[in-house]
Amino acid sequence: MPWTLVTGAARGLGAATALHLAQKGRSVVIHFNTRQREAELVAECCRAFGVDAQTIQGDFSTSSSTEEFVEKYLKAFSDTQNVVYNVGNYAVKSALETSTEEWNVLFQTNLHAALQVCKGLLPSIISEKGSIVMIGSAGLTRQVADTYSPAYTITKMGLHALMKSLAKELAQHHVRVNMVSPGHLENSVDIPADFSKLPFGRPGTLEEVARVVDFFLDPSNGYITGQNVEVAGAVRL
Repeated sequence: MPWTLVTGAARGLGAATALHLAQKGRSVVIHFNTRQREAELVAECCRAFGVDAQTIQGDFSTSSSTEEFVEKYLKAFSDTQNVVYNVGNYAVKSALETSTEEWNVLFQTNLHAALQVCKGLLPSIISEKGSIVMIGSAGLTRQVADTYSPAYTITKMGLHALMKSLAKELAQHHVRVNMVSPGHLENSVDIPADFSKLPFGRPGTLEEVARVVDFFLDPSNGYITGQNVEVAGAVRL
């Protein structure tokens, strides 16, 4: 089984996605930046499902460190079929309160690195007729003013546009590119204390998002590309 790379998979949604894909029989590469022990535990749990699972460290905060990751990754895992780009740093600050350095790092990590990683792994993805899934955020197409976490929101809006662009460009190679956009999840840092404020009366689960990622990776859904599915329970509609 060729590899599926899940970035930011040492914990949270990335870990849940890697575990779900392993349960479905996929060999997974668990990317982490600083949380090596957590990543190794996720890989160990994945291997319990009878698949291969490995870890790899990578810093996406600069263009050069991202390129170093791609080079290191290709030496270790040349036959990659799928990429799940889950990395997404978060900053709860208005645009004017966000420093230039913070702004640039968020754009590099959340948006620019996604293109670098996908381009670097593209020859293998094309050869395997694989798929790319990017993790977005609910409400990206609403175009409303955001003073709560604008840097994060704008990077995800850019990622949405990149997803659609890549989907059209790669269709000729039968490579599909889609997005899954969560709302408030069970582990969200800014989840309301009162769940009654959420339309469904509860947050989404990590597993609910992971199942949609798996849907997009499934070759039997091979004519779906350029799409964004919100797993958000009517949040930000």
